[in-house]
Amino acid sequence: MSIAVLDKAFSILEVLARTGRELTLAELAEEARLPKPTVHRILRSLRDLGYVGQSDRRGTYQLSGRLASLREYGRDEAVRAKARPVMERLQAEFDETVNLGLLEGVFVRYVQVLETSQALRWIVKPGARDPFHTTALGRAIVANLPDEQQRRLVVKAAPRGPRRTRLQQELAATRNRGYAVEEGETVAGVACVAIPLDWLGEPLAAVSVAVPIHRYPARQRTALIAALLHARDRASASA
Repeated sequence: MSIAVLDKAFSILEVLARTGRELTLAELAEEARLPKPTVHRILRSLRDLGYVGQSDRRGTYQLSGRLASLREYGRDEAVRAKARPVMERLQAEFDETVNLGLLEGVFVRYVQVLETSQALRWIVKPGARDPFHTTALGRAIVANLPDEQQRRLVVKAAPRGPRRTRLQQELAATRNRGYAVEEGETVAGVACVAIPLDWLGEPLAAVSVAVPIHRYPARQRTALIAALLHARDRASASA
């Protein structure tokens, strides 16, 4: 991204901050004194990164809470603080590795990892990244994004053909059941179950439990899924 594009992106963010209200594309272009196609392209990127939100009903744009978290606490620490109680309960209940991930473009970046105490384990290091479509974390997040944002990410991950169809079907199934699964797609011999953290106000974050396949019989899988969904439902009910 060139310096000129960065200048324009910050101009748009400053307009949203200054007005303090939702703005249409036309209003943003007028206030920022930029061509509408340029503003639209920049807004798409800012929305994908989570810095701008868009109303599904009116199509207007507003600043997201992500900018506030950067200023006040640091992005990662703000998300970790929200997710930590859920992660600690899951780790204590199952003694398996619990991961926290953030969607960044077409990748999921691992923000925090609570390790299992069991001898056989797979541990990813915070800061590592995986393509969203190969991970339960990424699928859980993208499945619940607005349709247009999801479509653009799917096109980037799977430009055409059966691969795209399979990904679209998996995302639809994930959204319907409320959780994502993957077995051996990121790391051979490891399965993951994940839920998005939109109920914590973090639609670009998710938590997963990673388990070696040999410790993942049907009964354990059912228990993991139930625990993840219960954590989400309990937090939503108390909100």
